[in-house]
Amino acid sequence: MTAHQPAELSAQMVKDALDRAGTRGLTFDELVEDTGLTYYQVRYGISFLRESLADLKDSDAVFTYDPREHVYRIVYIPEVAELYEVFRLQGEATRTLRMLAGTVIPHSKLARTKAVRLMRRHLEVVVEDAKDLLAPV
Repeated sequence: MTAHQPAELSAQMVKDALDRAGTRGLTFDELVEDTGLTYYQVRYGISFLRESLADLKDSDAVFTYDPREHVYRIVYIPEVAELYEVFRLQGEATRTLRMLAGTVIPHSKLARTKAVRLMRRHLEVVVEDAKDLLAPV
């Protein structure tokens, strides 16, 4: 494989490897070995596959990652899918929380318009609620 190849090609190779693995799934290192791609290409392929898998026609595959076993799958297993959903949502919520608390809210404190001050108050409530949701269970 060349170092510079389309993301679609890396994603297809990752998908093919995960299809062959079935419910067992594959770790990241196993994906590298099975596809013959570099670490970067596999990471790039996983990212592209995760975002585009739902748009594939004639496929009922669902991308999941099991953080307990560090295994990637494209087979729907309810317990793993739920764990992966919570894992992803917490990550996205944490990123959003940091962006709001570290950039948007402090900058909006200097705003002179009523609309921005109102939006800042709403965002402060969102940040406080998010902290409660993201607290370890």
